[in-house]
Amino acid sequence: MIQISPGSAVPIYDQIKSGLRGLVARGTLKPGDEAPSIRALAVRLRVNPNTVARAYRELGAEGFFESRRGEGNVIAASALERLSGGMRELRGGLAESLRHARRGGLGWPEIEAVLKEVRREEP
Repeated sequence: MIQISPGSAVPIYDQIKSGLRGLVARGTLKPGDEAPSIRALAVRLRVNPNTVARAYRELGAEGFFESRRGEGNVIAASALERLSGGMRELRGGLAESLRHARRGGLGWPEIEAVLKEVRREEP
């Protein structure tokens, strides 16, 4: 489901937000589906519930969640549309990072080695 890296420079709440966005992008969660409860996700990820609550608050403010009384946080119908714009930003950021790495002297073999390392870290 969602994985976090406690040693990462990226705050845990941002990792949780990215993880939930990824679940929707991959179709694991769909608009109308209920997101895991704050408490359940906090226990599963072994993080403070306030950290998960912050991620959920921010996702709600971004329109990614709809709050329905008695149902908790539900993936908004517009979540997929929001993701498509975010994916363009991610691709652009990745492309710029690759250009920066090349300008900084990294060759394609070194870049590919980093990509393989990151892939091994993924579930």
